[in-house]
Amino acid sequence: MDAFHHALVLLLLLTVLSVLGRRLPWPMPITYLVGAIGAAFWPGFPRIELDPGFFFLCFVPPLLFADGWLMPLRDFMEAKRPILLLSIGLVVFTTLAVGFTAHWLVPDLPLAMAFALGAVVSPTDAVAVGAITHRLKVPSRLTTILNGESLMNDATGLVGFKFALAAVAIGSFSLREATLSFLFLAVGGVGVGLVIAYVVGRLRDLLMATRNTDALVEVTISLMTPFATYLAAEELGLSSILAVVSAGLYSGWRDPLRVDVETRRSAWAVWSFVLFWLNGLAFILLGLQFPAVWDRLDDRYSVGYMLVAVGAVTAAAVLARLIWVFPGAYLPRLFSSKIRRVESPPSWQGVLVTGWAGMRGTITLAAALSIPLTLPDGRDFPGRDTVILLAFGVIVATLLLQGTTLEVLICKLGLRADDTFAREDRIARIAAVEGALRSLRETVVAQETEEERAALALVIAEYEHRLAELTAEGEVRASAKLRRSTGRLHRLHALKAERRAIDDLWRKNVITDQAHRPLQHLLDHEESMLEGQAGHD
Repeated sequence: MDAFHHALVLLLLLTVLSVLGRRLPWPMPITYLVGAIGAAFWPGFPRIELDPGFFFLCFVPPLLFADGWLMPLRDFMEAKRPILLLSIGLVVFTTLAVGFTAHWLVPDLPLAMAFALGAVVSPTDAVAVGAITHRLKVPSRLTTILNGESLMNDATGLVGFKFALAAVAIGSFSLREATLSFLFLAVGGVGVGLVIAYVVGRLRDLLMATRNTDALVEVTISLMTPFATYLAAEELGLSSILAVVSAGLYSGWRDPLRVDVETRRSAWAVWSFVLFWLNGLAFILLGLQFPAVWDRLDDRYSVGYMLVAVGAVTAAAVLARLIWVFPGAYLPRLFSSKIRRVESPPSWQGVLVTGWAGMRGTITLAAALSIPLTLPDGRDFPGRDTVILLAFGVIVATLLLQGTTLEVLICKLGLRADDTFAREDRIARIAAVEGALRSLRETVVAQETEEERAALALVIAEYEHRLAELTAEGEVRASAKLRRSTGRLHRLHALKAERRAIDDLWRKNVITDQAHRPLQHLLDHEESMLEGQAGHD
């Protein structure tokens, strides 16, 4: 009962802070952290103790799977070289820079735990970065690199984090053995993830073919896939992190062509809801742990000393990224004619934005809080509270420093979206309309009555009008766009009037729920379609 009661309290706190955060001038995670710290100091608020293993299992697999699921595989493969340079080279560089800095400032922090801190603050937060780049519509390749980096450095950072914790637990570390072990675990983990995602996909195909499934079952299977993949890889002793990422990438490639409309809409809605919960609750749970962590550290370090340590570690993480991105962007071009021939040169503005887009977030939180409480022999895990507090400081500092200035930097540098999306969108729309027209014209001869032929002619005329608008140029196209947007506003206004009318009939008991709900759903669907069209204009 206590666990259920705590879950309800956390969801209520998440809701309240989400409402308040929309009115505050800083990133939402800061509101979650500060609000949760305030709640933790309130005597009446329940004390919530975290099981590190359960916390990691609950949060990390769905977050990593969703990142892979949402990653466009074609774009990822086209930008794989800069993505891998950031997600492997930069992760190693950041781990070393932050690790040595933290060990120098906090001498009683074991070097392996200092490297664990470096690994845990290496992953960037896709949600925080994506919220800004999507709103400002930066160049498509820059968006792909940032999203792909966030996906892959989650995996590499967490793998490095696991190795560092293992070194602390056993008390020794061999670079050669660690490298061989990493290769084995990585290849095995990727293989397990692909196999499980393939098997799950075939199962879903079979259920659809035999008509033994529906959208609710499909979405449930989708939600269970990251946990099944993670647990299977853990049971086999392979990299569960890379298994989940590879399963997400495969599912994101498979699902758009293999699921029906209802399942696709339901899955998108449910996953959006789940990710909102997980991203918010991770920050809230860290905030709730902060007072207890601080009390345990207060006996050893003063407030001023820890603030200096947080500042130095944050500076090491930020500077390591800025130092890495420029050589990483330009040096390979100097030594490879193939790169110069295949890839267009990156602008210094885009490279600078990449270097500054280093906000840390949920994955860093989840990993830091997953550090075991004790060693296998029962002793306290050395440096656990210090790592959590420093990771907490890096998250807050990067969100406040970079999260509030990245948008200004992008605007000052004049970065603008290229025409890649608009061009592909237009190609796809023209192809879709032409395909529909071919199909409609082929069916004309099959119409037996005058009424059927007249109805079909109206539909063909509508598609021909849409094709004319899509293929128009210059002022004609601008005029068509203006007419379309104006007409959409009028249709939305009419839909609101329709909704008021049926709601009024329901309130007066003229119609029952059985008639009211389907009409509401129909109007909601039409409204969402119109709003979706507005987003593409």
